[in-house]
Amino acid sequence: MTRFFLHPGAVRFADQPERIETILGSCVSVTLRDPLTASAALCHCLLPVAPPWAADEERYRFCDTAIEGMLAWFDQRRIPAARLEAKLFGGADVLIRSDRSSELTVGTLNAHHAVSALARFAISPQAGETGGERGRYLIFDTASGSVWIRPLAQGLTPPRATPQGAIL
Repeated sequence: MTRFFLHPGAVRFADQPERIETILGSCVSVTLRDPLTASAALCHCLLPVAPPWAADEERYRFCDTAIEGMLAWFDQRRIPAARLEAKLFGGADVLIRSDRSSELTVGTLNAHHAVSALARFAISPQAGETGGERGRYLIFDTASGSVWIRPLAQGLTPPRATPQGAIL
């Protein structure tokens, strides 16, 4: 099975089975998968909402436009949004805040906007893990739809061993 590492601000579309890996901190990843065809997509969004001046090639950096772009890809294949399985990960508060204010963090905003963007298309995440204070290493198996996650000990360094974290 092919392995692919997904960088921040990017998306990976798959019509063939593969494992897509990424590392998340305050960013979020949304998996979308059609259980009938196993066509799948994973995005790695850095920020919640695209500004009006964002270039088209930057759309996968933002939760709202990344999800729209992913759904357009499925629509081109005549795969209805109602048939897609969605999962949501990331949105941790990995940056140290000295004030500990009640203001929402980038991670929290990313997770909220991803859920809102999915809801506009009547999609609810069926599984996932968001929030916390630690980053996550994620592997998405497009053939089965399984996602393995492993919390990162400190910073954003990937685990050294085979993932043994939760399977969602």
